[in-house]
Amino acid sequence: MMMHKRKYPVLLGAAGLTLLTGCTAPHSAPAAVPTVMQVVGTCHTFRTQQEMVQPSDIAPPVPCGRPHRTETYRVLSFEGAIAAHGKRPDPEQMAAYAQERCDDAKVIKQYLGAGPRDTVAFTVWPRVPTRAEWAMGVRTLRCDLVPPVREAKNGPLVSFPARDVMKKPQSSAVRQCERGSTVVTCDHPHDREEVAVWLNLDGALRFEEAETTATKQCGPFVEEFLRTKLSRVPTLTVKARTPSSDEWAKGVRTVKCGVGPANPAATIVGTLSGSAKGRV
Repeated sequence: MMMHKRKYPVLLGAAGLTLLTGCTAPHSAPAAVPTVMQVVGTCHTFRTQQEMVQPSDIAPPVPCGRPHRTETYRVLSFEGAIAAHGKRPDPEQMAAYAQERCDDAKVIKQYLGAGPRDTVAFTVWPRVPTRAEWAMGVRTLRCDLVPPVREAKNGPLVSFPARDVMKKPQSSAVRQCERGSTVVTCDHPHDREEVAVWLNLDGALRFEEAETTATKQCGPFVEEFLRTKLSRVPTLTVKARTPSSDEWAKGVRTVKCGVGPANPAATIVGTLSGSAKGRV
């Protein structure tokens, strides 16, 4: 599975740069929750974009049933040479180490309750100890997930827990769909939902055969996603993204599988995932 990183070019791109500054947002001491005391399953919100993009966060968590912007899915420790630094290491080192440790696709999918054909579009967002905490020996690394909610003024905002969300209908708010060429979350009208599989067509295949072949090859994976046979849902069809003629001429043979309404003029709202509908 390929995780989507930095999906918010204004917000998260700024975050990547701000992580390199090493500043920490001010919080009153009584309300602070030290990094070492933070736990999996807690949710977090931020009053401003500036607060969200800080590398450290010791503000108290909020209930996951209330509006929030990130959720902690894993708590680790800095290890090895980087942990031996008495002073918090250079921002570039911290960012690279934290991102690599936190971005574990298998663990993320397990936490979200995602099935093998569920596309996961959450962004990984590490939180590191403050400079003062690091100097006192704290080496806790908090790994947060940022939902793929779009057009949020100060960052993504949801009002439900991320844990096992992919097993529920409300996951449509964090699943990736398309309306035409525009990527949307599946709680908006769309005509195609992503299925987590990429295929490579036979290099000897003719371009005119690509769409038919791709549709046939994507079929079993789409049925695995739906957890039912396509013959039982005639209103749905495989929607494979095949290379353009120019791409084909350059040797591209990659196919991206998807599913959507058989009626090309139709749109739907909500996910088609079988696991989200309780099918086993």
